[in-house]
Amino acid sequence: MNLVVAKLLCLLAVFVLMMLGSLGPVKLIVPDIERSSHSQRILSLCNSFAGGVFLATCFNALLPAVREKFEEVLKLGNVSTDYPLAETVMLVGFFLTVFVEQVILTFRKEKRSFYDLETLNVGSDAGSDSEYESPFISSNQDNNQYERGHSHHTHSLNIRELSKSGPLRLVSLVFALSAHSVFEGLALGLQEQGDKVLNLFIGVIIHETLIAVAMGVNMAKAKTSMGDAVKMAVLVSIMIPIGISIGLAIESAQNMASSITSALLQGLAAGTFLFVTFFEILVKELEDKYDRLLKVLFLVLGYAVLAILVFF
Repeated sequence: MNLVVAKLLCLLAVFVLMMLGSLGPVKLIVPDIERSSHSQRILSLCNSFAGGVFLATCFNALLPAVREKFEEVLKLGNVSTDYPLAETVMLVGFFLTVFVEQVILTFRKEKRSFYDLETLNVGSDAGSDSEYESPFISSNQDNNQYERGHSHHTHSLNIRELSKSGPLRLVSLVFALSAHSVFEGLALGLQEQGDKVLNLFIGVIIHETLIAVAMGVNMAKAKTSMGDAVKMAVLVSIMIPIGISIGLAIESAQNMASSITSALLQGLAAGTFLFVTFFEILVKELEDKYDRLLKVLFLVLGYAVLAILVFF
């Protein structure tokens, strides 16, 4: 299959699956689904599995691809160095993502991270030692709980607040909260080999579909209207396709400048994968006191599945 066609199919698949994941719960699931410990447990274990997939995606697929790209660029420029450029640029991407997060938190004057928007918090039941809730997709019931026990969290945004926002504010806020999704899409769009596109696609689609389901569950809980749900689902679902499109445009140039740009952006995207793995997924799932060893098992299984795919 043509590489460009494969990337376009990935673009379409990501958008469709995220839309279905976001809107399905709003249409089909009752608002009090979070009371179901069984559903919470399943989604939490799936998120742990996605963490392992992202870990393998970062270190077994994306980082080697960044190394190869930098070697190609250095060869074109007749430059020889043993300096770990790929690893350095990856960590620059990691620090950049952390910086953007902290800038957003500074202007919002909140203590919690924007990545709570996209982290499945379904593994935390009453009595859990987890302190994290989503500032983006919390319901009124959640806000009342914060007012009683955690007054410093009362400025959280929720689904209803977002749905009533103006178009420009809504777009800018969702883009800020989902900025790293663009880099995930970039990583896909910049790949030059079909097997690497497939490996990255598997990692991205598992994680992003779970994100979409989590958002849909919380929209159902907040009794969001279908119109508002569609508006927010489109804004969140389109971020990765935007990244894929940018990557395709850069990769199609086929010159020295595009090769350098591709190497740098792939390195930055690898840093984003690093951030998502450790700050979005693992820190949230492994801090919860339930199913600790089972989550570690699913984490290892997720890593093993993609690591085996990369090997073959």
